[in-house]
Amino acid sequence: MVSTFRLHDWNDARLLLACAEHGGFAAAAQSLGLDQTTVSRRVAAIEAMVGRPLFTRRRSGASPTPAGEAVLERARALEDHVRALEGAMAGLGFLPPPTVTISASEGILTYLVIPALLGSPAAEIPLDRRLIRQPVPELAFTTVPGRGDIAVIATNPGDLPKVRGAVRVRRIGTMTFVPVASEKYLKTHGMPERFEDLAEAPLLDIAIYRGVRALDDWHGLVSQAPRPPMLIADNTSSVQKPLIEGNGITILPPYSRLYDSRVVTLTTKAPRLAVDLWLSAHEDTLREPALRVLYDTLGEMFVESPWFRT
Repeated sequence: MVSTFRLHDWNDARLLLACAEHGGFAAAAQSLGLDQTTVSRRVAAIEAMVGRPLFTRRRSGASPTPAGEAVLERARALEDHVRALEGAMAGLGFLPPPTVTISASEGILTYLVIPALLGSPAAEIPLDRRLIRQPVPELAFTTVPGRGDIAVIATNPGDLPKVRGAVRVRRIGTMTFVPVASEKYLKTHGMPERFEDLAEAPLLDIAIYRGVRALDDWHGLVSQAPRPPMLIADNTSSVQKPLIEGNGITILPPYSRLYDSRVVTLTTKAPRLAVDLWLSAHEDTLREPALRVLYDTLGEMFVESPWFRT
């Protein structure tokens, strides 16, 4: 006959061990913080499911039967494993938080996320570091989409970020772009009157912007210019030096002047150039407390910043 007995939980084994260790149900009940009637009833229920008596009852107490000894031998082994598991789980509290990887574009990492989370010598940056209320875990950064525990994603206005699985997504603002030049450039060439006039100026194009549909007005200007751009920069950082040296005009977020006062936003009226910003992380990774705190903090820093409000 095949037994259909199933151990309900660790407490069943713990109850049997206590009865054997203390030599009776009354002492076992006292050690477990139960009453004797409850212990007697639970032991009887286990015996009924097993189909064999596990204890011999006497007025002086109770002792295991041969069947009980067989069960207790395995219950003691289970107790050893449970204690090892409890010790391992208790030790997790002493482990350092995991390294959190943040993915974003080069510009967002360089000028926003890294200065905000790791500190910046600049007197002013677009994100308020005072919103960091807990220690920041070890951080790593990548520009490869989908490789970060937390991702800052830019999309065309109205588009949702392309994510897969059980991912939490939060819209954290809008990043606008404006035509900029340096003080040195404007002293030589003057302020352009119209956006269309920029086509006649030496332009500094940024290659990573070319696939962003929201910047099509700028792309159209570059393509219609009578001469090719003076410079096609790989990314935002590589355009900084030629911009400051007065080599031409480009588009950057308006907070760029916080990092270098020589950057001047043109007063030329330009069409709206903007992308939506989103914060995303997988639901499984957000179960890690340190990562969840960082996710919420980073989102708050963007939402609270006047530079990213629609």
